[in-house]
Amino acid sequence: MKKLASLCALLCALSFLGAADGEFYAANQSVFVIPTAYTMPKGSSSFIDYELVILQYSHALSDRLHLSMGMGFPYNVEMAKTITAGAKFNYFRAPSLESAAWGTFTPIEEVYTLGNVVSFGNNSGNGRGSLHLAGMLYGDMDKPDYLWGVMGTGGIVRFSNRVNGMADVILPPLRIKDSPDDTDSEDEDESDNFGMFIVGVRIKGKMVSVDLGGMRFVGDADQGNLLLMPFVKATVLF
Repeated sequence: MKKLASLCALLCALSFLGAADGEFYAANQSVFVIPTAYTMPKGSSSFIDYELVILQYSHALSDRLHLSMGMGFPYNVEMAKTITAGAKFNYFRAPSLESAAWGTFTPIEEVYTLGNVVSFGNNSGNGRGSLHLAGMLYGDMDKPDYLWGVMGTGGIVRFSNRVNGMADVILPPLRIKDSPDDTDSEDEDESDNFGMFIVGVRIKGKMVSVDLGGMRFVGDADQGNLLLMPFVKATVLF
């Protein structure tokens, strides 16, 4: 359950923002899971479903500030442990460059993240696409002597008014802080030492968008002979 809570926290952390730059489409808040620094208009809300496993609701209190809540699905006592809250703030905005910072917290499992994303380019109108560089710290308050760093990048290429090509790369986590006296979690930590690669398309609309992709883990993860696993995400804007 700790791992599911961690995944929920990661996906929530990597998808808090909505798009700006003029023209807005549902799901412009992220690539597949890598965030963009663009933000939804004030008063907007979005609902995101990651493969019927993780659900997330976001609301824009202002043009620059979002609050979000996410959790595993279906709801039960165990899944309640994955409930994750977060906030994100766009603190820099220029014509083709934006940046935002975020933080999330999973209260029951005591998992937290702190991160920043920088976005280059333009996804609106006749914009050809965008590039997004994200980095975050991931910590577990049950293990105060441990801290991990996670880096990732994502890109969006405009194929047409309704279709984008997309790719995400999330690198294996880097342990920033550890305690040499604690060996209990060494094997568990190594089992999570993998990154992620996702490639596919987004079928986008003003109110509803669907992401269809193939996902592969990289690093210490065994997928056997399976080249890519399906990745599906749906976003509704209201």
